[in-house]
Amino acid sequence: MKHYSFIAVAFFTLFGSCREAAVKPDLTLVNSFVQAVPVWAEGQDTVKNQTLSFRQVIESKNPRSAYIRLAASADYRLSVNGTFVAHGPCVAAHDFYRIDSYELTPYLICDRNVIAVEVAGYNESSYYLLNQPSFLQAEVEVDGTVVAATGTDFEAYDLRQRKADVPRFSFQRPFTEYYTLKPDYGDWATKADWTTDRQPVKLARTPDKKLIVRRVPHPDYRIHGAKAMNDSIYKFDCNSSGFLGLHVRVDKPSKLRVYFDELLGEDGVVHIERLGCRAYVIYELQPGEYDLESFEPYTMQYVQYAFDEGDGQVGKVYMRDYCGADVQRAKFASDNDELNRLFEAARETHRQNALDIFMDCPSRERAGWLCDSYFSARVAFDFSGNTKIEKNFIENFLLPEEFKDIDRGMLPMCYPSDHWNHNYIPNWAMWFVLELEEYLHRSGDRALIDQAKRRVYDLADYFKPYLNEDGLLEKLDKWVFVEWSDANKYVQDVNYPSNMLYAEMLDVMSRLYGDEALHAQAEGVREQIRRQSYDGRFFCDNAVRKNGKLERTANHTEACQYYAFYLKSATPETYPELWKRLRDEFGPARKQYNPYPDVAFANAFIGNYLRLEILSRAGLSKQLLDESVAEYLIMADRTGTLWENMTPTASCNHGFAAHIERVLMRDILGVYDVSPTEKKVTLRFVDTGLKHCRGTLPVGDEHIELDWNIEDGVLKYELALPREYRAEIIPATESGLKDIVKL
Repeated sequence: MKHYSFIAVAFFTLFGSCREAAVKPDLTLVNSFVQAVPVWAEGQDTVKNQTLSFRQVIESKNPRSAYIRLAASADYRLSVNGTFVAHGPCVAAHDFYRIDSYELTPYLICDRNVIAVEVAGYNESSYYLLNQPSFLQAEVEVDGTVVAATGTDFEAYDLRQRKADVPRFSFQRPFTEYYTLKPDYGDWATKADWTTDRQPVKLARTPDKKLIVRRVPHPDYRIHGAKAMNDSIYKFDCNSSGFLGLHVRVDKPSKLRVYFDELLGEDGVVHIERLGCRAYVIYELQPGEYDLESFEPYTMQYVQYAFDEGDGQVGKVYMRDYCGADVQRAKFASDNDELNRLFEAARETHRQNALDIFMDCPSRERAGWLCDSYFSARVAFDFSGNTKIEKNFIENFLLPEEFKDIDRGMLPMCYPSDHWNHNYIPNWAMWFVLELEEYLHRSGDRALIDQAKRRVYDLADYFKPYLNEDGLLEKLDKWVFVEWSDANKYVQDVNYPSNMLYAEMLDVMSRLYGDEALHAQAEGVREQIRRQSYDGRFFCDNAVRKNGKLERTANHTEACQYYAFYLKSATPETYPELWKRLRDEFGPARKQYNPYPDVAFANAFIGNYLRLEILSRAGLSKQLLDESVAEYLIMADRTGTLWENMTPTASCNHGFAAHIERVLMRDILGVYDVSPTEKKVTLRFVDTGLKHCRGTLPVGDEHIELDWNIEDGVLKYELALPREYRAEIIPATESGLKDIVKL
């Protein structure tokens, strides 16, 4: 009897057997297995840093159709006859596992084909991969029949090629890679007739898993090489994320250390601990030639190597990207090449941080942080025209019944992650609520918003014990975070930026769930902030309780001012003098001439990006252009990616920073908003000094295309919209244009 997968059955039913091979299923929506069960080495599924090599020989050459379906913990690498196919899995919440499915037809070209799945079971708490028992669940389907499945097929070997007793890569990620290899180390994955003295491990079935769809596109695995700068240092064209590969030859037993970073130190060498990481891979090699590729993805622009023992030759250094694939359809081009370079740096930053969730950085953490995601989700929609990654990101926060290791009602600051130190950021949970409202606007996915209601109201209940007599949050627990600046020094007892965010969270809840009482509460919080925080010049960051009474401090930060205006505790109309001061005397120029030394500078994350947002609301597109180039072009030109801080002291490839793309599309090109639910595109045009600009934004499978020229103050534009969409032009406060003409 034939065993059909649900995919084959569906297409049999809809199209008949004659068309089954011609119509390809959506492999991102697979949600079950036909025969496979989860397995691991008997009694060893909680062993730390154990790598098993699963293999199965498939006797099928050039089939009409062939697929493999996999789920695993923690990481796997799939190859066929030694050819790389994929890395995974697509991450999910605790106790849930997403199924990855890949077409194998192009790889089954031999009479006997080796399907190889290398699985690393880390069993180590991290922000990157969850500490859950190891397993692999996989099956291969050829021409509609399952021909191999874990539980009945696949042998597994513990080849001991990767050392287990090694340090962590970073606080946020599990172990470094250290290998002991012979030239035939890869034969198990390439030779159908492979033999070994090692016995296969005894596999045992592990508990059944909760399986869900992948949903997001498969990664971009393009390969690109690095150029030799000198005898031991190689350089990629820009900061890159993926699997580091190299060709090595050694004539005697040798120990090779390959290390990497985004930057070179002032001494011209790579410093492996700049980010608090052990950024290296170690190989102990017996004499011979090797094509080596890291199992885990890393981020680097520079690669350096050294032989700690022995000697050899290294060449053909390359990167196999592990990046988001759905980012290439968006386009931006203007007569200002600096803006064009910023756009491409934003694209490069986003693709490396938007794989299956929105990561903060692809280097030290690879974690799905809230607040970062608020900005990254906007960028993802502009680049891809869909919300697939954002839906996964939000869904992960909704799937668990509760989050272990953090207080009840609170959300993890990043997820899927382990929080073994019981830490969390209460502010970041508030940004989650703000993102929900924007997600609804982008997606129209009311069902997910309703699914989130219990989690959101549990969060509101969490905050209630912290409300003081004025209705303000006081003495919040754990890591109260405003931004990477002195603003983080003034977070107790009453932190006004946190309360500005709290008020907006309440307002968003009132709009999402029709709760008018929360709107009234939000306005009450804002009124208290205005009364207590504003000192006639600036909003103060905090108040401390002395002898039972709150006393406003003299602590002022730039970030606090931007929080006030972005989160609606202040407006240009209600605080005109402060607004004028921020608009005209803050920003990049203040670093040269600082008339307000008592106001601590903002940093990129997130104060300076909030500044760009409030300038956008005011329609100050020319100022946005100038400030963006002044602040961020140096990043684009130095690493090809955008940074966590204004200086290269931390991650030089941070997902939120790609939000510069939104500035370019919205405030320079003029595509102010796209509403799929209303089928409407809103345009706003401002004379920024450019003569020409054009851009493309995907919307689903279609596009928005806008092209304009300005001559003698008249903007003439051409616009192409998706079917059923309409366009509306909203006026800018001061457009600087004499007229706007549609061609």
